Amino acid sequence: MLKGTHVETIYYRLLEDLLIPPLVRLRIKPNHLTVLGLVISLVAGVSFAFNTAFGGILTLLTGLVDTLDGCLARAIGETRKDGAFLDSVLDRYTELLIYLGIWAYFYRKGAATPVISLAMLFILFGSLMVSYTRARAEGLGQSCIVGLLQRGERIIAIALAGIFNPMVNNLGRILQIKELEDIVLFFTLVMLAIGTNLTALRRFLHVLKRLRS
Repeated sequence: MLKGTHVETIYYRLLEDLLIPPLVRLRIKPNHLTVLGLVISLVAGVSFAFNTAFGGILTLLTGLVDTLDGCLARAIGETRKDGAFLDSVLDRYTELLIYLGIWAYFYRKGAATPVISLAMLFILFGSLMVSYTRARAEGLGQSCIVGLLQRGERIIAIALAGIFNPMVNNLGRILQIKELEDIVLFFTLVMLAIGTNLTALRRFLHVLKRLRS
């Protein structure tokens, strides 16, 4: 959704102006940031299991580091295929760790219902297919950045849900409305479960149509 928009342009311009220069001076390499993103996502997943707000903040940091590695690679002229491959593979592990942490949160509370587990499976499947359809399309020489829930949007959605979930939980306790407990996180998972698969389907139809024409 944000790909190719003015929001993305402004975001990357800020990174290039504010964060890339000090990274270049410190001689940080893009692969260092890629691995750092994986480590932060591991900490984010563990944090989600115990404190969703902290997990959400770390998830945002993971997304920031993930975009920084590409910016840094372009800035120092090291846009290599092995780095792109490493980034793509570790991105999948990054999301998996965060989703596992969210599932562990519900499990710890005794709320890992079949609906939650099924939503997690659909999210993992949908996220994988969103990435796969793009990779396969680009392998066939086709651009494929269409769809609402690309990786950046998924990271933002999960992060914001984690941050606001305890706030709504506290509000529910004050108002004595049990139905508000974890409702932010629950509906975000349902939205991602449906949205990721619809995004993958849209990409599939988009690429298929272009290949046939």
